[in-house]
Amino acid sequence: MSTRKKPSAPLTITFRAKTLVDYCQDLLVSLGTPRAYAHLVGHSLVAANLRGVDSHGIQMLLTYIQQQRAGGMDVKAAGRVQSRKGACLLYNGGNGLGQVVADRCVDQAIRIAARHGVGLVVANHSNHLGACAYWAQKMTRAGYVGIVMTNACPAAAPWQGRTPIFGTNPICMAVPGSGPCDWLLDMATTTVALGKIGHASQLNRPTIPLAWGFLDAKGNPTTSTEAALKGVNGVPFPTPTGGYKGSGLAMMVEILCAGLSGGAMTTDLPVYRTGGDPIGVSHMFLAIDPGRFLPRPVFRRRMDRLKRLVKASKPAKGYREVLVAGEPEWREEQVRAKRGIPIPTKLWTRFVALGAELGVPAPQAGGRR
Repeated sequence: MSTRKKPSAPLTITFRAKTLVDYCQDLLVSLGTPRAYAHLVGHSLVAANLRGVDSHGIQMLLTYIQQQRAGGMDVKAAGRVQSRKGACLLYNGGNGLGQVVADRCVDQAIRIAARHGVGLVVANHSNHLGACAYWAQKMTRAGYVGIVMTNACPAAAPWQGRTPIFGTNPICMAVPGSGPCDWLLDMATTTVALGKIGHASQLNRPTIPLAWGFLDAKGNPTTSTEAALKGVNGVPFPTPTGGYKGSGLAMMVEILCAGLSGGAMTTDLPVYRTGGDPIGVSHMFLAIDPGRFLPRPVFRRRMDRLKRLVKASKPAKGYREVLVAGEPEWREEQVRAKRGIPIPTKLWTRFVALGAELGVPAPQAGGRR
């Protein structure tokens, strides 16, 4: 009798980007989401996967659908302009899909910036908008410096505290350049995004880096994926990046998003993964026309030179080169655009089950275009 072990199932399954976008779209449409809205959501999530930012990729769709099915979101809403005053605009998201709200807000910011040089739009009563980078990049494609922030449901304690008050409250800034890879910073104000722990679990990784900053049920730093997932009171508990600095940045985001928009702040927001309550987060979008200060080609050349100056630094021990913000993700996008996007098998099993329940057949795997 042979004692050879059966080969274990692969940890990931590879799909083309378009295949995933279409599948996400079909799942949302089956639940009554307008097709254009569903496509936008799918495209934004898959764009994150393409860049290697799997924490904000299609895994987020499961949470959106949970919230939608629980009645916590109006997928047909697009929101409305609440007020206009010069270069400033307040937008009410109407509890619509965060991506739909963000898309309209970015369009408004660009329109205002074309007239005034800057366009500032804040939105309230919205939902998770995916990766902020997607919206900042939309502004850079139009030739503007794009800055995007959003508050989020309470997950992290402030510096010197132990009660979750702030969300991961990301900050994103994208700058147009003349090269293939523009400068793009997209960072949580916690050490890492919450979605990273979920992605690690889907890949069956028993441990995570201590530097990720997650706490266990007793409030101690942990490297256990399981303990980090359970967190405190069953909710993952990340820590501010850079201690008091990250805590200050998180509060800055809260001020510029919920503070300006009149939306819910910190613990006024529900715990995100309950699904049944409207989330009610707020966003901020700022478009800046560099052409109001310098000719745009001159500005682009200066940004390219700045990147070269930074990359000219001698690499530290253990590194082969110096990378600037956005460069690792740009490189990963080139790879995944050719080879396909690896989706954790564990995650895909959940999608297949959901598709069967909704009458949406799961697509075939395949990496190359």
